[in-house]
Amino acid sequence: MQHRIAMLSAAVAAALAAPSVYAQAQGLEVRLSGQVNRAMMSVDDGHKSNWFFVDNNNSSTRFRLSAAAPVTPGLRAGAIFEAEFRSNPSSDVSFEEPDIAAELEERHMDLFFEGGWGKVSLGQGDGAANGAMEVDLSGTSVAHWSGAHNIGGAFGFRNGVGALTGQSIGGSMNNQDFESRYDRVRYDTPAFGGFRVAASWGTKDAGRDVSELALWYSGEMGGLGRLAAALGWSNQQANVDLATSVEDEVVGGSVSWLHGSGLNLTLGHSQRDFRITGDKGKFTYAKVGYKFGRHAVSLDWGQGEDISLVGDEGDMIGVAYVWNPIAWAEVYAAYKVHGLDRPGLDVDDINIFMIGSRIRF
Repeated sequence: MQHRIAMLSAAVAAALAAPSVYAQAQGLEVRLSGQVNRAMMSVDDGHKSNWFFVDNNNSSTRFRLSAAAPVTPGLRAGAIFEAEFRSNPSSDVSFEEPDIAAELEERHMDLFFEGGWGKVSLGQGDGAANGAMEVDLSGTSVAHWSGAHNIGGAFGFRNGVGALTGQSIGGSMNNQDFESRYDRVRYDTPAFGGFRVAASWGTKDAGRDVSELALWYSGEMGGLGRLAAALGWSNQQANVDLATSVEDEVVGGSVSWLHGSGLNLTLGHSQRDFRITGDKGKFTYAKVGYKFGRHAVSLDWGQGEDISLVGDEGDMIGVAYVWNPIAWAEVYAAYKVHGLDRPGLDVDDINIFMIGSRIRF
């Protein structure tokens, strides 16, 4: 643990020292940025309860180095290096494992070229559809959003006598937000009337081939406010052996509307087709919120169907508040209740309360 912290400290120190040297030598604009997001989380599963000090996995603690500069007239190039350092991730802690050591994990190791024709990215980074299930203009996404499994996902449901059922929150509910980050090549078109298209191809998880395609939109609607939306598709394939091929396909998207009054509405839906088993997991999400001054409140609901087992139905309802006193600081609180409906099984709800803060730099 001390060795990891020493490595991280050395990397950050080098990053702080390097920008002025590289800027003079190469004309690059180099920036260091990041955030720390820590919270206290209380969990009650009907039989056990406790407090946990966690890293909020809705938006984890991380740091980023980025550099970009013109190469020729009309052509710009750059690179991004981003890593996260989570101690007790809110998605992973549980009564059985309350303390999890921090590890330095890659997020982006990416380079890009962009111009009037669009943008090409190469390396470890977002797939074309990553985030398409998480479009959210509510101002409360740091506290709760469609990724409901990010807070308390490892906690298991218990039956009436207190025995674990073997089913966790994360196993019953997942927004199925495509293939996240992996080694890939990606192309983004320029924006046309607020619309843009992205496509990517790469490999992840022991060489699985991954393809993604997404349509993104963001625009103002005059007196009706602002609208943002995305629709995505992903497919990953791998040969398990000479006779078996795995194919895993996800289709889904989300839309979020913010009125000038502060009223906002967010909806999302995804479906996963895991063809080696025939499973078809579904996830549906809805949020209504209100922004006023530097404050935002919202109520959300989510439901997962057949995500872990056919016939399972996981549900969640939550409420959140976020105070944003200055651009780089947020204080938030959230409360949510998770339930599981499985034929022939009676389980207790899991109640989760979280209060924390995110500081960006």
